[in-house]
Amino acid sequence: MEKAHLYEALYLVNHGIDEAVRGVQRLKKSPKLFMETYHKSMAGLERRRSIINLQFMLEMREVEEDDESRFEEEFNVWLSDEPLTNSEICQLMRTVERERKLEGKPPLVQFLARSKRPKKTPQKTERVHSIRKVNGSPTPASGVKSAEPEDAHA
Repeated sequence: MEKAHLYEALYLVNHGIDEAVRGVQRLKKSPKLFMETYHKSMAGLERRRSIINLQFMLEMREVEEDDESRFEEEFNVWLSDEPLTNSEICQLMRTVERERKLEGKPPLVQFLARSKRPKKTPQKTERVHSIRKVNGSPTPASGVKSAEPEDAHA
């Protein structure tokens, strides 16, 4: 996941600042010479941490909002009672394959370029003969007589 690495990097920045703060706190135990430097350092580190966190969160908010709207549309397509069109199926499969590729997984589906697609040849359609009479009533099965008189449909 691409975003997980970004959040991990922010964690490492905050963890590093925590380490720096602990180092400055150890300096606090030294003679009074470092008191002004100690307070400036602590305030500077925490200020920088808040600036980094704020900037990161503002930028990630835009990314997360974009993802939310994109996935909301995709989610609604999957929940729809309407059957998916061929282009929607293709689009969803391309999205799935893109995600699999980012995760380093092998593809489930392979899309052929238009030039490599096999040509469609027209096939002869077989005619299926209906068992209905011209007037629409079914023919009785052999050996079975109808209880209705033959002129009842006329």
